[in-house]
Amino acid sequence: MIKRLLPGLAVFAFYLLVAGVVTWPLASQLSTHLVGWPYGDSHEMARHIWWYNHALRTGQPIFWQPALGYPDGMEGVLLWAHPQQFFPAWLLAFVLPIPAAANLSILLYMALNGWGMYVLAQHLLDGRRGPALLAGLAYMAAPTFQGHLGGGHAGLMVAWTVPLYVWALLRLEQTWVEMRRAQHAVPLHILRLRWFWLAVLFFILSPGGHILQLIYVLLPISGTFALVYLWRRQWGHLLRLIAVNVLGSAALLVFVLPIAQSTFETSAYTEEGGFVRYSADLLSIATPSFFNPLYAGLDYPRRVIGTNLEEGISYVGILGAALALIGVIRFRRARWWLLLAFIAWGLSLGPLLKVFDAPLQVQPDGYASAVTLPWAALQNLPLFNLARTPGRFNFALALAVAALAGYGAAWLWDRMRNVRMHPLLIGFLMVALLVDYQVYWPFPTHDATIPAAVYGLAERDDIRAVLDLPWNNPVAAKDALYLQTAHRKPLIAGHVTRSTPVSPAKLNLLESTLDPVLLDAADADVVILHTGYLADEQVDHARQQLGQPLYEDDALVIFLPPDPSATPSFTAQISDQTRIERSADSYVYALQAGWVDFSGTLTADGRTVELYRDQVMLHRWQVDGDTAFAVPVPVEADRYHVIRLVVSPPCPAQRSPALTCRAVQLDNLNLQMTPESTNPDAGATFEPGVRLLRSRVPSTAESGDNLPVRLWWALDSARSDTDIRFVHVVDDAGEVVAQDDQTLGAQPAGAQWAEQVDIALPDTLPPGRYRVYTGWYTYPAFNRFAVLTDGDSAAEGLVLLSELTIP
Repeated sequence: MIKRLLPGLAVFAFYLLVAGVVTWPLASQLSTHLVGWPYGDSHEMARHIWWYNHALRTGQPIFWQPALGYPDGMEGVLLWAHPQQFFPAWLLAFVLPIPAAANLSILLYMALNGWGMYVLAQHLLDGRRGPALLAGLAYMAAPTFQGHLGGGHAGLMVAWTVPLYVWALLRLEQTWVEMRRAQHAVPLHILRLRWFWLAVLFFILSPGGHILQLIYVLLPISGTFALVYLWRRQWGHLLRLIAVNVLGSAALLVFVLPIAQSTFETSAYTEEGGFVRYSADLLSIATPSFFNPLYAGLDYPRRVIGTNLEEGISYVGILGAALALIGVIRFRRARWWLLLAFIAWGLSLGPLLKVFDAPLQVQPDGYASAVTLPWAALQNLPLFNLARTPGRFNFALALAVAALAGYGAAWLWDRMRNVRMHPLLIGFLMVALLVDYQVYWPFPTHDATIPAAVYGLAERDDIRAVLDLPWNNPVAAKDALYLQTAHRKPLIAGHVTRSTPVSPAKLNLLESTLDPVLLDAADADVVILHTGYLADEQVDHARQQLGQPLYEDDALVIFLPPDPSATPSFTAQISDQTRIERSADSYVYALQAGWVDFSGTLTADGRTVELYRDQVMLHRWQVDGDTAFAVPVPVEADRYHVIRLVVSPPCPAQRSPALTCRAVQLDNLNLQMTPESTNPDAGATFEPGVRLLRSRVPSTAESGDNLPVRLWWALDSARSDTDIRFVHVVDDAGEVVAQDDQTLGAQPAGAQWAEQVDIALPDTLPPGRYRVYTGWYTYPAFNRFAVLTDGDSAAEGLVLLSELTIP
């Protein structure tokens, strides 16, 4: 048994040595540095490795994050969806420092990638070990892998089961054919079942480092197999392929469904673009890295991949292309790999053709237009719209090029078989390939040392949570996550991936004011400034607000905010934008429930502007000229809210310089808090899916005044412009003395609406007690909506808002 394992272990050891060379000097810095650029994801990945280990040590939930987004915590389902991204690193962290565990895990996966490709190449090349060894090296050291490793994308380095998936499919196909020829009992034959279930297993394991490899890698591979089977009319093979993919996908639903739900609720995925930015350039396939000393003097690599090195590099290499060409010419069975290469490369180009890192512009009939590609037809489909980085299809391209290079090396191997030095030829080819493929030399690493003062915070029991600033800088946010591995305190912000789900209103107000009262109310007992991402004025402001720091160096300043001398009060930050092309955000904090009077002036030429509180639309205007607005926005007690004005449709993010977007001018913005007042009925429900969530009516008014009535509606079912909302002022005799009856317009199901209804009271209104009612009816039938909430006037379709005194 051991003798059978030794060759495989020797191959793995060889690839582990190569991984150390490719990533040098990482092997000499395992415990002190993290791989990749400081702006990459290494800090984020290291924190999640620590959390796995820490949660297991302390009995906390792994896939829920109570130490992030304090005090609410946040979803950690992404840790569930990517099991191989953090294993075996979290296991190694029981005996190794976090940086060493993270770095060693990456080196092991790189070696496994080479070994997996070696196993596949041995099958493809009929046991030729030298060429198979080269194919494994071409796969594990492919520039696509190196580029992503430079960005700290540890999960994408887990690709060892991808070639094994292809190997199992080929063995399943081969075994079936052999059994048919031998006239075995095919349906129940144990060998057929073995390769079938191995194919399913490797399908399930392949996206274990990143679930979207299901799209980036498995989709083009399985699609290529399907196209070949369709071309050859091999229906049995096609059905078995479909069965493997259906069973594998069904098993992966355990991971896909939770992550899909979580991701669709994350604005960083649903609102950002990226399909064009993170796609490959047409020329990238022939563009080496400008960090490779051999090509540092070339000009065009920086123009092609200078801003997209991690996601956009797809270089196949001079030697890799030459060997692939030989393989295609000399081995007919190699040509289907060329089909996979073209499919993967075509998808990696994204929705628009880019040349020199910009969409190529053509001008048919004098109109500028981009060149659309096949990915444009898929990118907005459910699940596909999560794959915002088409450049990652290059992982499938790397697999195809490695296989083709193995075929080319096999042809040279056969030609040189009678020459005693022919193993040296393979050795020379591997060295040349490695030198040509090298993306970085030396490979980027960055210091992972954490100051002792941060570790010292872990010993303090008086710290409830930590606020790291700036909160909205993605690199500073990743650094903050890494510091948690030392101080082990909850973070006010924090994220599992990409961006924090904590309200930007809360974080912006805490950062902009640094008010000890607000900080104490948020339980922020420590404020850490990451000074490399802050202006000097911001650091000076922090000193003025928070006093002398506990610790300070070139990168960090740690403050313990002073005890507050007051209680929290209403706090607002009004948007400083004067022109809206997409949206403008203002932020408020309210200690008490009530209403924020939001007013200003909008100026536009026929644009629609919508008002949102957090993620819910509350009002809408059609702006044509100057439009003054004043809307009462309901706010909750001890809550932070984002008040957002949105232009609909927004100005496009990318547009021709010759075109001008009709933006909206914004003037005289104002936010003012009005505390809640008690009304006889705080809310009410109407039968056709209308709910009154909150209302406010003054208790007194003068004759001839406008009576301001504030209403907040939830429209659970769609409303048409023939549904009329009314507000009536009624005297003791039951006569309506003032009223406002109007439609809210067509509204979709699930909408909300906040409004202030100004009812003109007659000048001759006698002093006395009056009642203010609201309700709904249909026009022109005048059928009132039934009131489902108990009340004295519910039977009449009325909801009492308040009693009014006219002195």
